Amino acid sequence: MSQENIDAFLRSTEAMSRGEVDIPTMAHPDVVFEPLRSGTEGAFVGHEGIRRFLVDTEEMFEIFQPSYTDVRDLGDCLVAIGSIRIRARGSGVEVDVPTAAVVQYRDGLLWRYKDYGDARSAISAAGSR
Repeated sequence: MSQENIDAFLRSTEAMSRGEVDIPTMAHPDVVFEPLRSGTEGAFVGHEGIRRFLVDTEEMFEIFQPSYTDVRDLGDCLVAIGSIRIRARGSGVEVDVPTAAVVQYRDGLLWRYKDYGDARSAISAAGSR
């Protein structure tokens, strides 16, 4: 990994917060995206999967703002630790959900993303790779 991948990850996170995701320039065609909710919905695969994730997110949340305060380069992957501020549509319930993901890039594009929910689990998963 490199600072270039950390920068790409932070740019895509900021774009998601603004609702300005350009999937082909951010995600590899074979991307596998596993946010916390993939435990019940399954992984979001490929560009179409990312589109479905974004549409679902827009339908469920008035606010969806990821913020990563600690992004670590671990060689062949990144570990990104932070929180996601969400406000549910309808109920208006607003919370900060902890997030800690292992992230990989291929050809400068997001290739693998798996959110473990807490830093210890994500760091452990990254170390066992």
